[in-house]
Amino acid sequence: MDMGIGLNILLRFLSEEWKLLLFFNIIFFVYFHYTKTFDYFEKRRIKFMKPTIFFGNLLVRLSGKKSFIMFQLDTYKYFKGERFGGIFEGRRPVLYILDPELIKAITIRDSDHFCDRAILPTNEPKYINRSILHLRGAEWKVVRSLVRPAFSSARLKNMFPLIQQCTSQLVGFLDKYNNSDVEIKDVMVHLTLEITGVCAFGISTDSLRDENAEFKKVAMDFNKMSVPKRMLIFSILLFAPILLKYMNVSFFNYEANKKLVSILRKTRAERVSTGTRRNDFLQLLIDASVTEEEDIVNTKTERHLDDDTVDAQALIFLIAGFETTSTLLSFAIYQMAIQPEIQNKLRDHIMEITKGEELSYDHLVQLDYLDAFVSETLRMYPPVARIDRKCTKPYTLPGSSVHLQVNDFVAIPAYGIHMDPEIYPEPEKFKPERFTREGKNEVPSHLFLAFGAGPRNCIGARFAMVIAKATIVTLVRNYKFSMCSKTEVPITFHKKAFLLTAENGVWVRVEKI
Repeated sequence: MDMGIGLNILLRFLSEEWKLLLFFNIIFFVYFHYTKTFDYFEKRRIKFMKPTIFFGNLLVRLSGKKSFIMFQLDTYKYFKGERFGGIFEGRRPVLYILDPELIKAITIRDSDHFCDRAILPTNEPKYINRSILHLRGAEWKVVRSLVRPAFSSARLKNMFPLIQQCTSQLVGFLDKYNNSDVEIKDVMVHLTLEITGVCAFGISTDSLRDENAEFKKVAMDFNKMSVPKRMLIFSILLFAPILLKYMNVSFFNYEANKKLVSILRKTRAERVSTGTRRNDFLQLLIDASVTEEEDIVNTKTERHLDDDTVDAQALIFLIAGFETTSTLLSFAIYQMAIQPEIQNKLRDHIMEITKGEELSYDHLVQLDYLDAFVSETLRMYPPVARIDRKCTKPYTLPGSSVHLQVNDFVAIPAYGIHMDPEIYPEPEKFKPERFTREGKNEVPSHLFLAFGAGPRNCIGARFAMVIAKATIVTLVRNYKFSMCSKTEVPITFHKKAFLLTAENGVWVRVEKI
């Protein structure tokens, strides 16, 4: 009888308080789901940052309190003395690699275990997710092998006159700012957009003739997102990243996407239909695509370089090229402005090597101090502050008992390594001598990470270096740069931007020589 009474009471409670029970069950499920990975590093006896539910260790980033680049530096300092350490991005564990030998193993020696970038699958249009940044495994290797010839010395030498034409136009563009204070990043965007437009598509963007060129507006809008959209994407990334595969959400500006791709497809169609040929990146892709299509007829192999993939490579070449190279150039000019003795040394070096002659591609090889100057700029201001890789085959970290499984994420804090005084003494000082022929022997090449490392490094690194060097030669021959009232020392980095961006711009004074 007592049991029957107790059962009735329980049933009555369940019928009357089911909403409360459901609420607590949901709370428990949510808490369990978003914290069940938080023992990942503890079980493996790996030092880690204590996470917060939902956000992991990213709350300081998402709240805009710390820039991405400074987050990488602080994370590196937190784990300094360890070979590796762990953080959480939402509920996802990410293993940070600090030990130089482990960095070499992951990026070079054992790179076949980490051949994919840590990019989540999305429902982006094919002209986005077919780019070399997004492709994985064997398909990435095939497409990279087809694209790589575009950046050979012979190809770059053939493109060099196009680059020189653009840097000559820059002089006319910059003359308008003589004896004025200028936000130099914006000026460099005009230049690098014109260069990449000419070298990628074979078309002029008018960026150096018209400050309000339509192409520049479209390109600059490519990465822009409204605040609500940005918050939506961050929420999905943190709470339910699997939804990215199914939702029609783009990381890029949809209207700018359509306009750029329309220009690209029109140019490609005209080339194919008329047989017109140009000495540019798009032409190489078209030729490789035609050759692959002919080979398929005989070999019955799989098609890789279809029209969408061609469009994706040309588009990423343009977008990644103009943004990162303009950033590099703006910080190079900034360093010349705040350190006039380095600017003068650079100018004297260029005059000594070129003897006042028109700059040639062969001169670039001889300009050792210029190469060192650009490399030191990249060390202090790397375009990407962190290198990500995804484990594609089970792997045990050498010298440890840590086993990585397929789809585990690892990260290398490039900026932290570049600012480590044990690797680069006095890292806060700008010292091009680190990268002269003598200085290079003191730092292993795999610890200079401005362009990544190993097979999955930046395929356009040599192209960026050629643009940077040719531009700097033109600039120091024609202008003197100095500090102005708006010049920040040191530069404050934008706290909400992912790519390296100055919070208040890069301001210098320009004086015609």
